[in-house]
Order: sequence, then C-alpha cells, then structure tokens
Amino acid sequence: MDELSQALLHYEGGKYNFLRLYGVALDVNQEECVFTFLYPESISEITKEQRKEIEDFVKSLVSLNSKIRVKFKKSFLDVRLLKRDLLKFLNENFKSIASEISEGQIEIDKGEKLTTITFHMSKEIKAYFESRFVKINILEFLENNFLGDFEVVALEDENFALAENIAPIKYKVEAKKLLRYEVTPIKKLFGKDIAPNPELIKNISQPKSSVILFGQISQVNIKTFTAKKGKRAGEEKKYASFVLDDGKKIECIYFSTKTNEPKLAALQDGLSYLCLGDIKTGLSGKLTYYISAMTLAQIKTPPVEDEESILAARKNVVAIEDYYENRQENLFTAEPVYKEPVASRDIVVYDLETTGLNPETCEIIEIGAIKIEKGKITKKFSTFVKPNSPIPAEATKINHITNEMVADAPKIEDVILDFYNFSKDCIISGYNNTDFDNKFLRKAYQKVGLQLQNENLDVYLIARSKHLKISNVKLATVAAALGIDLSGAHRAYNDAFATAKVLLRLSEEA
Repeated sequence: MDELSQALLHYEGGKYNFLRLYGVALDVNQEECVFTFLYPESISEITKEQRKEIEDFVKSLVSLNSKIRVKFKKSFLDVRLLKRDLLKFLNENFKSIASEISEGQIEIDKGEKLTTITFHMSKEIKAYFESRFVKINILEFLENNFLGDFEVVALEDENFALAENIAPIKYKVEAKKLLRYEVTPIKKLFGKDIAPNPELIKNISQPKSSVILFGQISQVNIKTFTAKKGKRAGEEKKYASFVLDDGKKIECIYFSTKTNEPKLAALQDGLSYLCLGDIKTGLSGKLTYYISAMTLAQIKTPPVEDEESILAARKNVVAIEDYYENRQENLFTAEPVYKEPVASRDIVVYDLETTGLNPETCEIIEIGAIKIEKGKITKKFSTFVKPNSPIPAEATKINHITNEMVADAPKIEDVILDFYNFSKDCIISGYNNTDFDNKFLRKAYQKVGLQLQNENLDVYLIARSKHLKISNVKLATVAAALGIDLSGAHRAYNDAFATAKVLLRLSEEA
C-alpha cells in the first residue's frame, strides 16, 4: 500500500480507512496536482466537509509548488471485470494454474460485508493452489486493487478434472535487444561511482531499483521548493528535472543536497551522462527516473541491435555430446508411438542447480539438458557454472556442489549463450520448471540481451494429469513408479535425464 494511503488509514483512529488512493495526475499547464481517491459503493457520498478535511490532510503530507486538489470516485465491484482481472493475475504469476482455470470456474458472492471468491478446480490443481501460497498472493492482489473485504476459497470439483494431454505453454516473444553496453566515464558530477554498463531505456517497462542508464540530457530545468517537514522544514532546496535520451526518452528528476546545488550548473542540454537511480511512477503517472548519482561519460561500445550479433563470432564453451543408449533394445519389441508434441517436435528437457530459490538474488551453478528429437534422445548438455559469490552451505547440502567444483567453470554469460543455441527452435521442458527453472533461465538470458521465447512443456503437470497411484508427484516418486532410475538426484544432468525418460514414458500411446 502507498505511504499516503497508509497515513490516511491511521488518520484520527481510522476515520477515513474506507478510502484508497486511485491515482495522481500533474497538470503542468494548470500547475495543479490532482489526487483521486476511491470509496466503496456502500458509502452514499463524500461531504464537502470531508473533502476539505482530506484535502488539507494531503497538503500537510505532500510538498509541492503546484496547487493540490482532491477528487473522489465511487468503486463499484463489477463481477465480470473482477473475474477477468483475476484470470489475468493468475496468467501473469501462476501460468500452470491459469492454464486449468476458466471464468466459469470462478464464483463470486457479494455479501454485505464480505465478498467470497470460490475457485472450482480439480483435486491436483487444488493441492498445487494451496501448496504454492496462491491464495495469499490473490488476497494481496485484491487488497491492492479493489475496495472491500475478500475471502478466497479453493473448492475441489470433479467436473474440472485435468485434461489427459497438457498443451505446451507459449511464451510471448519480445524484442531481442542487448540490455547493456559500455560507456567511458569522464568526470563524476555527484553520488557514488557507477558501473559503466547501462541498460537501454526502451527495455524499462516497470518500476525498478538501482538502474543504470546513459544518454544525452535535454530540457534541463532547475527549480526551487520549500521543505515542509523534517529537520529542514521551511528551508529552500533545489531540484533538477530533465529528459535522458539514448534513442528512447525518459523523464528524470534529481533532488539536490545543499552541497551539490552548485554542481547543478553542469547540467547542460546536449551533454551525455551515466546515471544511477530508481525507476518509479511519477506524479504524471509515467515512469520517472529518480536519480542519485551522475557521471559525465561518452559511449564506448554501441548497443548490439540483434540476436545474430550477440551470438556471432564466438566459440562454444560447453561441449555438446551425442547420446547413445548403453543397452541393446529387444529387436522383437515394437518402437513406441508417441503423442504430440513429442511425436513431431524437438524438445530440450533441462534442469538447473542454483545457490537458492530467488532468481533475483541467487545464481545458477549447474545446467543439465537432454535433447529429444521426434521421440529419440539424441544429445546431452552438461556443465557447471561459476557463480559470482560463494555457494552457501545450505545449497551444497542439497546438491553436493562445492566451491572447488565450480572454481574453473565458465561464467553464466558464456554458458547461457550455448544453452540458447542448444534449445533454439525447440520446446523447453522440465519438472515444475514453469514456476522455478524458467525464472532463472529468463534472468540469465536478460544478462546477455536475449529473451526466453520457447514454448514450455511442464512434465510435472503431465504426471499429475495421469492420476498415477502414488503418494505424491515428486520426480523421484513418479520415476520409481515408472521403473526409471534416478541415481544422483539433485544434480542437474541426472534430474534432466530422468525427466526426459518420464516425459517419453507418459507420452506413449496406449
């Protein structure tokens, strides 16, 4: 919840806790900033006295030279739109569940004080729904986007049993541009030293912390404002607003310290600066770059413009091996016939070992993969990856990979390019890779300017759909039930190989 809504929530013991900030719009021409608040349909109206009190409250918290005005908008809970937004949320955050939930499976009961949202689903999806804390995430989404009190219920319904065949999930292909390039710092203006590898502005699509950008500045405007709170209340301070342009533009703002105010004169139209700061939604409603450090710089290596340039003129660091079966098949046994997509497509089944569970802070330390070409295992890909930080002891206990084992391994920036080539034009597959491995893979691709563009086939979902008579659907349990060896579990290649065998077995025509 935003800070203004938080403050309003506690104002005079929660007097206006039914309000939520909906939007902020800055009208530069009118020099007016409009704050719009939502209020529930159960409230008849906002009185003039309440409007005045809330406007004064906002003015006391927000320091702006512009005129401040408040507006109020009644929030109507439209069932159809709520279902649509819930499905969109699931599709963006829990694709494996979204693929098994339709609008007809969502029931919404609007009570006088509580709105109950019931999801009708299969037994397997319900277990997954609850084990992945989906309910908690949905409640948080509802709290942040709608007014009212909500309850979320997952109801097992035999009418929505899992389909026999799980279709591949298609990931949207986006522009494959290099995310970082090199510049040469010339002279620091203010703030800390900045790594000379900025991102492209055009790849910034949402709020983000500690972003490095580079470009030419224009429309520089130095203004003065009066601090209204804190130790320096009443003191005049300066800020600079300008546009940063590297081929795409972004609005920027820098609130100067007293020490740095004389340096603002160096901000001249046409100069190029390397910047560090946070991307936030500004008062205009647009993404705005709030800068904390700037260094005069010039471009060293221009951005590479296409995937071919990224992959060109390099040698593989990972040796791709052909796969051969060690045992002789029975000559009198008929070759298995597979269902789609195994029958006609090429599939790369992969697994990762990592230093932890969070792709934003943890690293890949091993990649193992098997290529299946139209039902035949043909190639294998296996390598350690050297992380930037030591492997935590907790991770080593699980995967038995030590710092000594990865000491001479290639870095992820090289390994991931080889894996991209290995899996290009293939369906990628894994065991529960939708909600784990793919997130790490996507992050690794972004480091080298690529995008995850493959269709995805999650073997975990297929195993669940088969209703095997087993206690759980962990890889080891499923493999054992199918008579597939899983020696050396929690090592990337071994898990990938076992997953590939499970995929083939489960895809056999009856």
